[in-house]
Amino acid sequence: MSEWVHFGRPEFFEVAVRWTDDPDPPGRRPAGHGWSMGQLRIIVAGENLTESVHQEQRQPHVGWHLSPVLHWLASHWGALLHEERFSWPEQTSAPAAPACRRALDSRVTASDPHGREIYRRTHAWYHRHGLRSAVLGGIFPDLFIRRWNDDVELSWTAEPPLFAPEGLTFVSRAAHIRIGVAELARPLWEMLRWAVERPPELLDAYRDDHRLLSEKIDRIRRLDTAALEREHVPEGVFDTAKAAFEEIGHSHLFESGWNSGGPWVEAFSPAVAMFGGASPDLGPNDVQALRDALAEGWRGQDGAELSALLESRQGFPLDVPHLDGARFAADLLEDLDEPDGNDLVDVRRICARLGIVIEEIELETDSIRGVAIAGEGFFPRILINLTHVFNTNEDGKRFTIGHELCHILFDRTRARRIAHVSGPWVAPGIEKRANAFAAYLLMPRALIVRNLGDEGQLGREDVKRLAGLLHVNESSLVEHLFNIDLIGYEERERLRAAFGRWQ
Repeated sequence: MSEWVHFGRPEFFEVAVRWTDDPDPPGRRPAGHGWSMGQLRIIVAGENLTESVHQEQRQPHVGWHLSPVLHWLASHWGALLHEERFSWPEQTSAPAAPACRRALDSRVTASDPHGREIYRRTHAWYHRHGLRSAVLGGIFPDLFIRRWNDDVELSWTAEPPLFAPEGLTFVSRAAHIRIGVAELARPLWEMLRWAVERPPELLDAYRDDHRLLSEKIDRIRRLDTAALEREHVPEGVFDTAKAAFEEIGHSHLFESGWNSGGPWVEAFSPAVAMFGGASPDLGPNDVQALRDALAEGWRGQDGAELSALLESRQGFPLDVPHLDGARFAADLLEDLDEPDGNDLVDVRRICARLGIVIEEIELETDSIRGVAIAGEGFFPRILINLTHVFNTNEDGKRFTIGHELCHILFDRTRARRIAHVSGPWVAPGIEKRANAFAAYLLMPRALIVRNLGDEGQLGREDVKRLAGLLHVNESSLVEHLFNIDLIGYEERERLRAAFGRWQ
């Protein structure tokens, strides 16, 4: 048995590993990975995910053949650290562990072709991101790893594997955390290198498996930034977009991702960040339009008042998306002394005051609502896509502006910039926060209360009058009135029937 070797920092992510003696003789060990019996301990934010209890005995580590886990890390390295989007329709802001488990459970019995295809894609995603997909019989925690903007998300359930001894439980409860990419990537990379450079004694029967693992790690060493960023952008869009930037001499906007000395990308380049949230079937004309929008804003910077606002908002703790959005908007209105005595929040004037340019463009796709560009090296801009259903009138455009303003203020990457496309392929939590921000920004509670008039049940005409006063959609006003507790459930349902449900 070898000594424990530790990689990483337990306050963020630490993995400890050692080789152990295999009690089975060589002839009874698993083919291929029988050389790799060992013990593994995983610490996330100071919590031991591998600690389990069985029959009143605690074990702080898992013990099993480690080669399958090492091969899984090496085979899916790019996706684990750089793929963010789910491969199934996900409407919640749940982290990967519960979201993926729910998606698998809900579609495992699907009999229609579409349902079976989504299940197939979901199962493939699970194999790229779920630790238990790799353990081949070991009792490991239900840990998921995926990219989250310029962070990485670790999430886990408390469920033991189906084949665990009766009564075994993991001590750690279900939770999730987001940390810097290097805080996870560096210890995993060091562990992989340790495994191939300092293996236990290898019998001839197992040298091929060890050699295959070494070859996978060598391939990771040779990966360039583009190969890793490719995991973040939909297949097909990456090559089209990269060629489009090269065509106008701005390939640097597609290749300026950076890391800190290892085979991972800590901060995506502006173009990769933008196209990572785009539809997989985005056409070449729209790729060029988004390219031009990003390139035109290059070599700019935030204005003084916007910079001051951003400085005061660094490190804001995040909670529930819709509550965060409302809180952020209320704070902004107070800081800017809005709505300045008027019965209308002039979101265009707010953007002009902050030096944010608003432009209207007409994309071929109707899946993109708006675009936010700002930060290190860029003039701050908001693009409104006129082909989106919400942007057919000024009230809808005002909401889109508010939505994108939230991204500019609160969704910057570790590189202190934002190149964000708003649409169905972006993480739902980020979009829900931006929607809540826009709703509260345009419909602040104090302004609504002042204009509600006499107390009593709100009728259809009351809502129409108030929506006209605030220049918002009636259906969005109904939902907002419910969210800020000015109407109850029954009243909301009655008004929904009158105006239709806002999405």
